[in-house]
Amino acid sequence: MNTKYLTLSLGLCALFFISCSSEGDENCDVGAIHSPNAQEIIDGTQYVASLLECRDPRVQRFRASNISGAQITASQGTTIFVNPQSFEQNGIFIDGDVDISLIEMYQPGEIIACQLSTNGLNEQGNTEPLFSESIFYLDVTYQGTAVDFLQPLRVFVPSDNLGNQQFLFHSPSCPDLPCNVFWEETVSTVPVFEKPIKDASGVLTFGYQALVGDVGWKNVGRYNEDDRARSIVYNKAPIGYNKSNGNVFICYDTTSIAIGLFDAYDETLEVYSENYAQIPTGQDVDVIFVTVQNNQYEFSTKAGVVETDFLTATLQTTATDEAGLINALNNL
Repeated sequence: MNTKYLTLSLGLCALFFISCSSEGDENCDVGAIHSPNAQEIIDGTQYVASLLECRDPRVQRFRASNISGAQITASQGTTIFVNPQSFEQNGIFIDGDVDISLIEMYQPGEIIACQLSTNGLNEQGNTEPLFSESIFYLDVTYQGTAVDFLQPLRVFVPSDNLGNQQFLFHSPSCPDLPCNVFWEETVSTVPVFEKPIKDASGVLTFGYQALVGDVGWKNVGRYNEDDRARSIVYNKAPIGYNKSNGNVFICYDTTSIAIGLFDAYDETLEVYSENYAQIPTGQDVDVIFVTVQNNQYEFSTKAGVVETDFLTATLQTTATDEAGLINALNNL
């Protein structure tokens, strides 16, 4: 066993001892730390299904004229400006209304419940949580069929975090509604810009605007310029769970949304792993385990400050519905 595995093994033993001492017998079954065959893997069907069960009801649907254009405002303030003559289909101009579908997300609880994250490529080509002001999904169709963009849509996302250089990210590896998104910067000649919008009463809403020239998942955000040393993060979840039936997320304590999804499960140590060693040391975080069992979300959280080879445990879960999960995570 190499030094890293020895250190982590000792850390797991210490976490196990602390849990047994302070939380009663429920976490003290024999083999709870190092016994891969102690319990069969728990069924993950309901958690897998919860991805679309969370996303589908959040789709808002609008209609916009391709002749006169439109301004569409969604329930959380995302505003889409459609210029006249923005779409065609198979080379033929659309002489009518197009259908626009939108999901907008501004809260960490919703993002985690719907199995999304801000994981993406940083400027060095490594994977880490980006800082996001808004995640949204956009689709445009005419008579149920995809359209071609003749010019981009202008999308406004409200934000209180002003004065930052923002970028538009997309998920080219998988842009569709059910996808596990992974963010990469969109190449654009027009950068994201800070500009408020004014409603009919003259009230200003502050935020950022971006030009969007295709459909799929989008993210208005920025890179993490923290120059502190980076570390890998591990988490011990309840026994019987791995990537097939539950996820672990790391949520930064920041004004913007930064949520990492643990991409790997270490079968040797039986821990979830952030895997990329790109979490800044000294960063205040909450590590969150989530699954769905018996038609209820089960979750556990652990607050901490990241150290080198940071190890946490989320062993005791709380059962709730989707609304309860989102509310709990938004209030961490």
